Amino acid sequence: MWTLYDRLISTVDDIVKIKDFVVGPQWTAVITEDDCVGLAWTVSEKFRRFEFDVKPEAGMSAAEIAAGIKSWNYHESALGLAAINAFHNRAENLPSDAEIIPGGRRSQSAFIKFCEKNTKNKRSVMIEPHYLREELSSAPGVIDIVRKEPTYRDYLYQAYEELIPKADQLILSGITLVDKLGSPALRLAENKTSVFWGPDVPLTSAFGEFGVSQVTGFIVDDPEKCMWLAKSSAVRDDMLNTGHFVTVIL
Repeated sequence: MWTLYDRLISTVDDIVKIKDFVVGPQWTAVITEDDCVGLAWTVSEKFRRFEFDVKPEAGMSAAEIAAGIKSWNYHESALGLAAINAFHNRAENLPSDAEIIPGGRRSQSAFIKFCEKNTKNKRSVMIEPHYLREELSSAPGVIDIVRKEPTYRDYLYQAYEELIPKADQLILSGITLVDKLGSPALRLAENKTSVFWGPDVPLTSAFGEFGVSQVTGFIVDDPEKCMWLAKSSAVRDDMLNTGHFVTVIL
């Protein structure tokens, strides 16, 4: 299970330092000393079963915080993912053939545009996706949603073992790295198309070693506003206004 996590951690070095971080009601964010922000969804439980393995502090390296992604304390894991994103999701790291998706308010339509391009005439399993209910109703193809905390139309997470073998493709968000559904789902989808999409997805080619063919992640263009919004329980679209999505084919 931990091979993917160890590989992601290994991509982050100890040169980049953390300036600040926040575990907000909706979003977790990490900002580096050179003002790059990485995001993760704040996954919470009613009862905290695990304490922090390493207490995060400003001035620690991104690599030190990134190691927390393996933690079963979901807040520590979210901080680890956000640190990985802060390290990778920056313009200077992008390959020359990366697709830059228009940002600002136009980022709000990124999910439905992704579906129009990738889910038409297919059956897709999406695990922990970032979407609004009205967006899903207009998305093409057959889409099965799996979550640990199901809402409208969702399957409970155990259903992925039944759904993935019947699907054409698997689409994961960064939440699956925090709640630990990503690795087993990828193993089950070994002969399927697998994609990561979301504002919490690291833009790293390391995913290609695990059968992932495409990643879409988020680059923050307004770090100060993004950090403020993370502290103030901002909704998805407000956060997306602070940057733009990028797609990388692996």
